[in-house]
Amino acid sequence: MLNMNKALLSAVALCFTTLVIHAQMPDIQMVASSGNVIAQYGKFELTLTLAATYTNPYDYEQISVQGIFTGPDGQQQTVDGFYMQEFELNTENGALSPLASEGVFRIRFAPDQTGTWTYSVRLTDQMGSVNSETRAFSCVTGTNKGFVRSTPTNYLQFDNGEQYIPIGENIAWQNVNAFTDYQSWLSALSDNGGNFFRLWHAHWGLGIEWRSGWNSFDGLRRYQEINMAYQDWLFDFCAGRDIYVMLCLQHHGQVATQINPNWNDSPYNAANGGPCQNTWDFFTNEAAKAHTKNRLRYILARWGYARSIMAWELFNEVGWTDNYEQHRDEITDWHIEMSAYLKTIDPYQHLVTTSFAEAAQEPIVWSAPDIDLTQTHYYLNVANIEKALVGGITGYLQDYGKPTLTGEFGLGGSPVLAAADPDGIHIHNAMWATLFGGGLGTGMSWWWDSYIHPRNLYYHFDPMSVVTTVVPFKERDLRPTSSYVSGASGDLSISPSLGWGEIGTNTITIDEKGQLHPANANLGIYLYGSQWNTQFRSPPTFVVDFPVAGTFTVNTSSETGTNPRIAIYLNGEKVVDQSANPGKSYTIDIPAGPNTIKVDNTGTDWITIASYVFSGLGSRIDSYVLRSEDRAMVAGWVLNREYNHIEVLDQGVPDPAIGGLLQVEDVVDGDYTIVWYDCLSGEIINTEPASALSGTLQILLPDLYWDLAFVAQAMPTRVREYEQPLAFKLFPNPAKAGEELNLRFSAAIGQSLNYRVYDAQGGPVGEGTFSGAAGSVEVRISPELPAGMYWLQIREKGKSGTVPFVIN
Repeated sequence: MLNMNKALLSAVALCFTTLVIHAQMPDIQMVASSGNVIAQYGKFELTLTLAATYTNPYDYEQISVQGIFTGPDGQQQTVDGFYMQEFELNTENGALSPLASEGVFRIRFAPDQTGTWTYSVRLTDQMGSVNSETRAFSCVTGTNKGFVRSTPTNYLQFDNGEQYIPIGENIAWQNVNAFTDYQSWLSALSDNGGNFFRLWHAHWGLGIEWRSGWNSFDGLRRYQEINMAYQDWLFDFCAGRDIYVMLCLQHHGQVATQINPNWNDSPYNAANGGPCQNTWDFFTNEAAKAHTKNRLRYILARWGYARSIMAWELFNEVGWTDNYEQHRDEITDWHIEMSAYLKTIDPYQHLVTTSFAEAAQEPIVWSAPDIDLTQTHYYLNVANIEKALVGGITGYLQDYGKPTLTGEFGLGGSPVLAAADPDGIHIHNAMWATLFGGGLGTGMSWWWDSYIHPRNLYYHFDPMSVVTTVVPFKERDLRPTSSYVSGASGDLSISPSLGWGEIGTNTITIDEKGQLHPANANLGIYLYGSQWNTQFRSPPTFVVDFPVAGTFTVNTSSETGTNPRIAIYLNGEKVVDQSANPGKSYTIDIPAGPNTIKVDNTGTDWITIASYVFSGLGSRIDSYVLRSEDRAMVAGWVLNREYNHIEVLDQGVPDPAIGGLLQVEDVVDGDYTIVWYDCLSGEIINTEPASALSGTLQILLPDLYWDLAFVAQAMPTRVREYEQPLAFKLFPNPAKAGEELNLRFSAAIGQSLNYRVYDAQGGPVGEGTFSGAAGSVEVRISPELPAGMYWLQIREKGKSGTVPFVIN
């Protein structure tokens, strides 16, 4: 894309110099349709031959083409047309070749009702307005689910009522060629159960408007046809694959001079002929807003029909624009104005959202009626990043009552940090936690091109897609509920998640179960000093009742300011006051009983905090549980907290967490059926009974090496047969690569069984079939497998069992 063929650029430029300008009344000379029978929510397209007076075909103030469509119920919808250059796409190498020297005007429309539609075309220029004759087409029932909609629950649905749970990642721009890159990335995503990605309109990606002369862009209201042609292909390709896009229409760098700055090349910059003297003028200058609205109108005209576009995202991390705090009121007003404008011009009423740099931004925007869903972004280099992501989800659901998405997450601001987790354990944990922590879908990871794709980590998406097809998130209105695990005692670790300048919760009470109060408590990553940046200081205090004597530890992270000092106070007495260094631990002894612990920075400036750890408090097992509105169903995910990318890579696979008892409160009393799902494959591994008494459901957890998902459903009667898991034992364990594993089953098995081998990080490394009967069978493991821990999963007729084993 960056080294575009000169002949192609010349041909594109030619379309601007050969426009016929007619100083006469406009005339609609021909209207050609894509067909007379269209599937519901499919693409109906008109190609127009016009005579009109204009100098810029992209400027709706000069020329406006509209389609007026009347449905079978008599309701009328008006959609804008658009000007475009036609290309032929080479599906071998992704090259584009212009088909004509002049562009054409088109209208695209997606009918939402079956039956007979009528339509006409209206053309308006500075000389006047004219309408075409009325024609008709038929809309028939198809296989399309329709557009993505919000619901009264925390989840989304299609027009046909089916729930939509996004599973995917960010794929914000291409590296070389948009066609070949996106075809490769999206095919791999879709083949592994993914159904969502987030795309930016970045000028180095598929953006459509930028400074004249920069890589074939031509300035304001002159849209880049090459990038738009690729998007014509992309959104139809996604529709065919049932992949849905959050299209980010603006990113912070385009109006920034400090963080990821691109302002020097912006067409809105007065230095480049634009209307804005400063970056913040972009949000208030009337000419700038008019240019933005023209661009939004064009985007709606060209791609509004696309059901594969899940949502318009007004901005990426707008909090990183220049002097945000000084201009937040104007930026808020801009969002309210633009979101309302999108809703006004969008006949399909796509969802609308935006994103900010920090979790505390921006309550008025998130509460605006035209913002349909909220979004958080987190980059934290901590062991259990999933806890911070779910903390953000919990807070946003409580504060705004709208579906919320973890739109970006990662281990930090560099792909080098992600590479420290070569097998994507943090991605696995974050996706399961965010879904069962109340998100509208899974958290969306970054580094698609340098991490996910080259390491082929797509297998983490597939089990999610299996489980989401059987959990009725929307139908049962599942929402986060209180749960905790007793037994399997461990250390409670709290990872801060608030970024620069955000004020954390001052006082957190921790009960005997290891539960935090308030439940949505958040702490700052930055522990600010006593001399600089004091306006951000919020040193935390913990009120804790230790069941037995233990310890409290402050773990610092990798970054620091000038001369920080860690001070720890126990019950009002300072017991630690030391120079703070990155990557260090500061520990004090805590007596049994109630204690008050305060952490402060008495030095000059900030130090980053990785975690606060309380020994012997809580459980090794974390639980994330959703409960139905009628309190008769819960669904959740439980994690051996030590199975994280840092501890697995440093210390190896942890011992299983044994003896955990999950307790879910405020449910209907009675008998329940618990269905357990394997998070490596998404398949059912066990079904068993449980009971709820006095509003509390108690579930005895199996030995937990890594994680499990479950659904618990109240039963109307005690009489029920429960399916047993496919239980087996294997030996020798440890084993040697290339030798046979001997399997002994606790019940009779069939003549044909399937097996799959996973590595310790959940990646499939082998599979096959074998025949057997009650008693003993043998499975030979690959001689190519290196030493380490693995999982062997056996499947037969809907049953499955999974057992860990070691190769030495």
